[in-house]
Amino acid sequence: MKKLLAAIFLVLFAISLNAQNREHLTGVKWGFNLSNVSFTPEVAHEGIRTTRNYSVLYTYYHDIWEKSPYFGFQTGVSLNETGYRMADSEYRTELYSVPLVSQFHVNFWRMRVLLNLGAYGGYRNTLTLTDYSSGEPVKQQIQFDDEDYRLEFGFIAGGGLAFVLRPFELHLEANYNYSLTHLSDPRKGGATRPTYSYPNNLVLSAALYFHIFDK
Repeated sequence: MKKLLAAIFLVLFAISLNAQNREHLTGVKWGFNLSNVSFTPEVAHEGIRTTRNYSVLYTYYHDIWEKSPYFGFQTGVSLNETGYRMADSEYRTELYSVPLVSQFHVNFWRMRVLLNLGAYGGYRNTLTLTDYSSGEPVKQQIQFDDEDYRLEFGFIAGGGLAFVLRPFELHLEANYNYSLTHLSDPRKGGATRPTYSYPNNLVLSAALYFHIFDK
């Protein structure tokens, strides 16, 4: 595995050295999240909508050997609020994550068409339960236990449009995040039948970037 990661790093580094047209951007992003969880076997529940979704991002656009000006790389730090509702109980998780995304782009006029494909790793920081059974919402923070999984890894795929108004850019995107990590041990609580839970999120976002260096 270490040799494979080293080989990938060397390839990406070589590509960067051969890039002639380079653009470095940094910016902030806000997102509206349609959050849900896929349960197997199926469990009665529904998704929720959240607005506490923020990111600070760095984007690097480059060509390859002066012939393919369509490549880009994006990373940063994100805070996302994810969750689901089951009967009168709503569960919200505060997730800190680091995305690693290839952002392919096609430029025309003062715009870019964006295509995102990558992965992310994150940490589930807090878990909040809101109880609606009494008619009035009652919030309480729940402690994670040994059967809960706090690390999360998954895929990112999506796209959008960018409006290039140098030195600024406005990006409007839709990205789907699918976790490969369960919320908890499938046999949590000594269950005889395992229940698998995969968080997934459709994030509609707007981001403002600033060109910090172009070549």
